[in-house]
Amino acid sequence: MKLYFMKPPVAKLDPAALSVLKECVHLAVSSNSIDKMVNLGALENLEILSLGRNNIRKIEYLEAVGDHLEQLWVSYNQITSLSGLDPCKKLKNLYIGNNKISNIAEVNKLQSLPCLEELVLYGNPIHSKICEDGELMWPLTILKLLPNLKKLDGTSAVEWKVKIAEGNEKQLLWLFQKIDADGSGDISIAEMSSALKDDEVRREMGISKEAVERKFAEIDDDESGSISWEEFKAHFSTKMDLANLM
Repeated sequence: MKLYFMKPPVAKLDPAALSVLKECVHLAVSSNSIDKMVNLGALENLEILSLGRNNIRKIEYLEAVGDHLEQLWVSYNQITSLSGLDPCKKLKNLYIGNNKISNIAEVNKLQSLPCLEELVLYGNPIHSKICEDGELMWPLTILKLLPNLKKLDGTSAVEWKVKIAEGNEKQLLWLFQKIDADGSGDISIAEMSSALKDDEVRREMGISKEAVERKFAEIDDDESGSISWEEFKAHFSTKMDLANLM
């Protein structure tokens, strides 16, 4: 039997009322107005707990189900910390995207979960913070901390490692050729200034029109007055050695 409590919105979980669900394997109370987790110890067979899209601020009361809970779905809540997961030694899947987690120290706490295979953490403030240094810094950072993960944010760890190893060279070549308007193989300051009038180019390079001269000087390593493909690639490449993941 599956019970999905959604309409009308549930505002509070009642442990006593839920205690009769001895055989419940998957309790789904997502998309409600629940603001607190409760002790569900009476649910002796609970393997999946779905609490996504509620108003929960804290992970708690998992001690009683920690020896058999395999999946916890708490995305789209108000959770700021990953404390409270320690008892869940059988937890394989943790979906906690789009919450309020902002500190990398919180991710370190997941190292205490020996069976964790799949993690969804996308949409937390920590994600955008780490991606400021490049999108591939996100999987690199998380997979270094949690090397046993098989899937991160819906993408397998193997796919992430391939992306990290390949880097963004194809995209960079397209961008270089788009900026190199005369096809000379070098970019002049005039070409870069002109290209940055294009919103797509500006977004890809992360450079404002006002900062073009400063950025041009940074990329032009040999101070020749033009930027070669090698200089451009060296400055913007995200390609990394897979050894960095070990």
